[in-house]
Amino acid sequence: METAGPDPAGTTEIQVGDAPPGASAPIRLPGSARSDVAPGAAWRFALVALAASALFWAIYAALVLTDVGQRIENLALMGAALRSDSDREESLANLTGVSLLVFGIAIIAVIGLALVRRRPGLAALTAGMMIFATIAAEGLKDTLPRPELVSGPAWILRNSFPSGHATVAAAIGIGALLAAPDRLRWLVIPIGAGCAALIGQATQITGWHRLSGAIAGVVLVIAISAIALVILARTRRVHRSSAGRMNTRLRRALAGVGGAILLFGLVVAALPMLFPVLLVPEGAAAVFTHTSFDLIGFGFTTVAFLAFAGVIEPYSLG
Repeated sequence: METAGPDPAGTTEIQVGDAPPGASAPIRLPGSARSDVAPGAAWRFALVALAASALFWAIYAALVLTDVGQRIENLALMGAALRSDSDREESLANLTGVSLLVFGIAIIAVIGLALVRRRPGLAALTAGMMIFATIAAEGLKDTLPRPELVSGPAWILRNSFPSGHATVAAAIGIGALLAAPDRLRWLVIPIGAGCAALIGQATQITGWHRLSGAIAGVVLVIAISAIALVILARTRRVHRSSAGRMNTRLRRALAGVGGAILLFGLVVAALPMLFPVLLVPEGAAAVFTHTSFDLIGFGFTTVAFLAFAGVIEPYSLG
């Protein structure tokens, strides 16, 4: 006599009733076991890649290829020249920390972390993303045209889109987020977002880059990371998991800080339009523009990191 029925795990077993206990193991029918592979993850990541790519080119078109965009960004660069020596020295120290040596150590650390977790595919893709994003940023900076729509001194007219320093900082932060154990993502997110935001801010304070270059570096890394995740998902290395869920209070705190800084930057930018008398002192327009862009870049980077973390939150990678 034979009996068949589903077991609690979702598999179907056939047992021979007349066989003595322990004489044979249950037979599991092919394809009957449940799988935690996330079938829709590839589409989710592909949409993020498309959205980030579109945003990258929108930033380039609006702030680099238009007369208005070039004028306000050049005005912000002039405001950077009015920063105090202490501000500039502190920012230069931060930028000095983003070196080729530090980047190499970060790549090795990310690979080591993924390999310790026995996820070689994740190690290879994450390291490849970090390297490719950095190379892409340098290549784009050398090839993307910046038409001379606004006249000015040579140091203001130079092309700096996207920022290599901002790209490297974002690549390290997002690389660590991808390689980290699911349960430790909550720790990596604020550290990675904060470091990337500070580096992006430093590039503006020192006058090395404009707002467009700083935030475009972050967007570029997100786009390339999403493409890497599509590859990971297509090779069935992305699984559903609840272990990476972020604490609600932490999420709200990060969103609140990033959103508040971004909003404050927009308010500072709007003040001269509401109260034109603020622009009467010499250099006031440059100071307002530089200060607002500084804040907008910091807030945008924080929010972008948090949004990307939300995309991968339901999954275990590798």
